[in-house]
Amino acid sequence: MKENYIDNPAALKIDLMLRGLRIDDPLVRAWACGMDGVDIMLPRNTLVNIPCREEFTKGSPYVLRKKGGGYAITDGRGEVAAELVKRPAFYDRKTSTGVPFSRIATVHGSLTSIAPSSRCDFFNASVECKYCAGNLDVKGADKTIYSVEEVVETVEAVLEEGVGGLIYLSTGFSEGTDGGIVFLKPYLHAIKRKFRCLVAVETLPPRENRWIDETYALGADSVLYNLEIFDKELYEIICPGRAASIGRKRCMDALAYAARIFPNGTVASHLIVGLEPPGSTMQGIDYLTGIGAVPILPIYRPRPGKALRIDPLTTEIILPVYKHLYRAVTEKKISLTWVRDLSMVTTPAEIRALVDDAGTRPSIVESFYKSRLGRKTAWGLSSLRRKLRVKASEGGEEGE
Repeated sequence: MKENYIDNPAALKIDLMLRGLRIDDPLVRAWACGMDGVDIMLPRNTLVNIPCREEFTKGSPYVLRKKGGGYAITDGRGEVAAELVKRPAFYDRKTSTGVPFSRIATVHGSLTSIAPSSRCDFFNASVECKYCAGNLDVKGADKTIYSVEEVVETVEAVLEEGVGGLIYLSTGFSEGTDGGIVFLKPYLHAIKRKFRCLVAVETLPPRENRWIDETYALGADSVLYNLEIFDKELYEIICPGRAASIGRKRCMDALAYAARIFPNGTVASHLIVGLEPPGSTMQGIDYLTGIGAVPILPIYRPRPGKALRIDPLTTEIILPVYKHLYRAVTEKKISLTWVRDLSMVTTPAEIRALVDDAGTRPSIVESFYKSRLGRKTAWGLSSLRRKLRVKASEGGEEGE
């Protein structure tokens, strides 16, 4: 008999992301289940994005059912209250140029993801990352570039509605030593000039450290250089373009340097669960936390005919990986206040309840940063620290 996770929101979140959800009501399914799954709030404010369209979800033991005036998720043995996350109202609006905001921005909990261009030259050279080849439809999309004005209008709509207050700017691969920050520079500059909001930037690791300094000086509050796979051989097989043009070592060096520049807890890197053995992912966690970076562990979602993941992949197998993540970040005293409240991944803060019973409630510091005053304070401290850092850099000083 399968382990019962229904009473533990953190473990249930992981199991739901692995096994998906069946939605019996066709009206609810049509309304709630988008291409990226359905966002649902579980008990203890645990937000999860659950697959519900893929073929493998037809065999899921989890079913969403109406209960009274709300909903519940049941596995046939027990049930737990579930709240469908309301679709952001700005999705139904458009920019002044007629582009739907929903094409430009996607909200995933506390984060709003914006990619001004989905172009990635790895595809053009047929050396794309294999997991992207399975999960992204890039046909016709690589020529679309949203203007700075369109992105700024989108951010304004997001902030006015009060959803996804952390803006996440990303770009694919293109030639150059900067990793993509030159392309994102006008967008980042315009957003920081007009709004008081936190902005995370995801690019490829730049080939020169000066671009990391430039990223920080431009106003980025957080930076992500995604290693994706820690195992060296699997990295070269699954990420041939990254391996040839950037290299695993350069990515690791860039993360280590960025962790010395950016504030504690604001440098992060993905390690995709399911594309390498769990022990290898744990080694990656140890490396990243050792240099002061936050490991983010998304679970690989295969598409038909593109099943790359290591099998078997079950919650029983990968729970120790997530527990190891929590222990590693706490042992290294890495801040948990930045990578949190995300529907697409299980964050270190959510795993606390799996490791010790004393951690079922958020700390005073986490509760503060979730408040409106806390968000403003986070922005203010980040801005102050940047000014000091940039000033020191201009004066030729080393370190903090």
